[in-house]
Amino acid sequence: MRNYLFLALFAPFFTYSNTIELSYLDEFIVPADLKVDGDSVGGLSSIEYANGKYLMIADDADKPRYFTANIQIKDNKFKSVKVEKSVQLIDKNNPSVVADPESLRALPNNSGIAWSSEGSIKYNKAPAVFLQTSTGLTQFELPSMFDINKSSGPRHNAVFEGLTIAPSGKGMWVSMEGPLKQDGKKATIKHGSMLRISYFDFASKQMQKQFAYFLEPMVNRPEAKPDAFRTTGLVEILQTDEHQFLTMERSYTAGIPDGGNSVSIFLIDIKHATDTSQLESLKTGKYQAAKKTLVLDMESIKHQLGSKHIDNIEGMTFGPLLSNGNPSLLMVSDNNFNIHGKQLSQILLFEVNNK
Repeated sequence: MRNYLFLALFAPFFTYSNTIELSYLDEFIVPADLKVDGDSVGGLSSIEYANGKYLMIADDADKPRYFTANIQIKDNKFKSVKVEKSVQLIDKNNPSVVADPESLRALPNNSGIAWSSEGSIKYNKAPAVFLQTSTGLTQFELPSMFDINKSSGPRHNAVFEGLTIAPSGKGMWVSMEGPLKQDGKKATIKHGSMLRISYFDFASKQMQKQFAYFLEPMVNRPEAKPDAFRTTGLVEILQTDEHQFLTMERSYTAGIPDGGNSVSIFLIDIKHATDTSQLESLKTGKYQAAKKTLVLDMESIKHQLGSKHIDNIEGMTFGPLLSNGNPSLLMVSDNNFNIHGKQLSQILLFEVNNK
């Protein structure tokens, strides 16, 4: 795979008429010991560019929060990266709300943020989708397919991992990391699985439509031990026009010297996808999933990175225009606060070229 991608892209922020090229530009490593407002900067599971600043959610169930950052780009490189503030997501005086933050997006017109929590299924904590505005925290109503029980519903650590605001500004898409129990088995190195990506309306706070998405099989790392821990999932989505999205899949295999992370970017098109919101199961229902094309295997650019390393990349956002007028795209990795061993909080910069 070449170190750039070609795709038809019509982002809500930019307009293209032809195919484009995404080229790697630069990498920044956040210091592992960095603290802001007394909080460790890590667990960065998403990145969002809004109003000249970046918002990066921290995957920390003990203290749900996000960080604001000022990232300056000059001559297609990072000139400076400064994490400025830690912002608490849940009022410490509101113990009724339990969250494991995964993704965050800014709402239109500076009206607040939307963010997701995958909860903790094994501890009977339900997943959730929130709107946070000046008037407080609002939780969306979830359809029964996401209810927690033993025979159906979401699996632990495989729920609401990705968010993207629709171009209309009237709602957002929320993606599952893994399949619902009723939709089939988890992906393995031998087979993939079918996930759901759901549209939630801001006015009603309810799900209105949905489509099916095929998650690729785990990347086979034959150098791993036979009993090594393995997992894979859809970790972020970014809508580019009414019908198309960029998606990010991350496959992980434990015990490998390079960290065991494999990350791929796909382009999907939902123009002819079936609305699956009324289907009880994706194993038996008749439907058409989103059309999907591989556009970038991050392994192909690893040699260009200063770290020569692809870590647990989980977030992406369109950034500002570069000095040549082309837009940028940034990615960020979750270092899991280094509790599983040494990892990196890396921020990657790409240039989007109109061809």
